[in-house]
Amino acid sequence: MLRETIHAGIDTDVEHTVAKLRERCVVAGLDPATAELLVRQTAEILSGLVEQGRRIASVGSQIEATRELSGEGYHVRLMFSQGARKGLVGRLLEKLRGA
Repeated sequence: MLRETIHAGIDTDVEHTVAKLRERCVVAGLDPATAELLVRQTAEILSGLVEQGRRIASVGSQIEATRELSGEGYHVRLMFSQGARKGLVGRLLEKLRGA
């Protein structure tokens, strides 16, 4: 079972992050077709979030988004944040959840 949490922001290197996910899919023993679908979907979502985050950051706004991809044998959580500040309780809860 592949369980992954990917933290991203506007400076995230999408290609590098997706390459690491692809490696983890292989190590977890995911079916190659399923792994390719997961990697492609992750790259699409992450690219869109990074692009939108950059546009929002240029006008001084902030964004926080979480996307989850799950299926047989995998669960991937994408957590994107730009400019959003979390209080002490929010950071502690995030650590406890393993995010």
